[in-house]
Amino acid sequence: MTVAVPSALLADLLSAPRPAEWEALRLAAEARLAGRELPTPRDKGWQFTDLAPLSHTSFAPAPEATADISADLLPEMVGTRQVFVNGRYAPHASCVSALPPGLRFLPLTLASEACHCLGTLAPETARSPFEDLNTARFEDGALILVPKNLRATLPLHLLFVTRAEHPCAVFPRVLIRLEAGAELSLVEEHMGHGPYLTCPVVEIQVGEGAILRHERVQRDHATAIHLATLRATVAQGGQYHSRTLTFGARLSRQEPSVRLAEGAEATLDGLALLGDGQLADTHSFLHHAAPHGTSHQLHTCVVDGQARAVFNGQIRVAPGAQGTDAQQKSRNLLLSGTARVDTEPQLEIYADDVKCTHGAAVGQLDPDEIFYLQSRGLDLEAARNLLTYGFAADLLERIPVASLRRALRRLVLARTHASALGDLA
Repeated sequence: MTVAVPSALLADLLSAPRPAEWEALRLAAEARLAGRELPTPRDKGWQFTDLAPLSHTSFAPAPEATADISADLLPEMVGTRQVFVNGRYAPHASCVSALPPGLRFLPLTLASEACHCLGTLAPETARSPFEDLNTARFEDGALILVPKNLRATLPLHLLFVTRAEHPCAVFPRVLIRLEAGAELSLVEEHMGHGPYLTCPVVEIQVGEGAILRHERVQRDHATAIHLATLRATVAQGGQYHSRTLTFGARLSRQEPSVRLAEGAEATLDGLALLGDGQLADTHSFLHHAAPHGTSHQLHTCVVDGQARAVFNGQIRVAPGAQGTDAQQKSRNLLLSGTARVDTEPQLEIYADDVKCTHGAAVGQLDPDEIFYLQSRGLDLEAARNLLTYGFAADLLERIPVASLRRALRRLVLARTHASALGDLA
């Protein structure tokens, strides 16, 4: 059951002029949105996530803006960087001089080869209103095409920055295609300042035997709302490894969906570090559509104050997908009596020769571990901070980009009040 208020919000967001490119695609998205309501807690999959803050705010189209990103540059990616400010390509902040020959990394508005690929990875009935809203109104985005057997040695950096004095909406769009045998590492970051709504959509096609490593960092402003969709298909023998790190936004939701062909592999890890009344929701879907696929998922949440974390991870093993190996774990740490976690790992198995496990744990800091650290000379606060940092920072150790790893360690140190323990970064 839904209410009438959100549909007016969708109409307001669609009142902005329709960009000229991909008109047929946009018209189809608008048609699907016609008369549609936003989800409410009475709808399946939204029981713990209330979008009421959206209905209380009027979001205008994002204005032209500039941003100083010098403090956010990663030295490993000086010549492999694209920046978008308020949804628009920022050429003066971008630099792609170090791209290997043949690799295409350019704005969507300059990429004619994207016209037949956008919006093709999901059936129309499976698309959320925010995915359709992005399709209807995105202004620009990034296209990444990696040709057959090209192994890029340098990672790419994709940075989306929003600057808002008044509430506005932005719709980042990314299309990634790796042909057979290609290999790529990508860092996708979202940040900003002020009250805004951002609805990013990322579409990924990993070819046969190709490998994509994808770091996703969400550190939007504390007043922002971040509603993201990711859709990926992994061909035979391909690999997709993703890590989503959620630090910002007052309300955020991640919806990654990955379809695995025969012998394909996927990793969908996540870390949410929450406080000050934040809500972070992850609804993931891993579809083993063919035999001998492998997937691993570790979702970790550290929740303080009156914050709330939601995790719903679904693994589906299709009929005939024998030899599937799927592992899923949800780890959650509550730091206050008012923090809350709702976690629901799910297995849907239609094959009989599989190895599938899932589990969830929600708890507080271990008193025995605190006592041990106190016996070694730490006071109570320092012991709690060190244990919290260790719980949150475990996933960071696997980030291959050294400068990003150090920056995120410092962020976690600051958020867990562990900086007084010394420079652990």
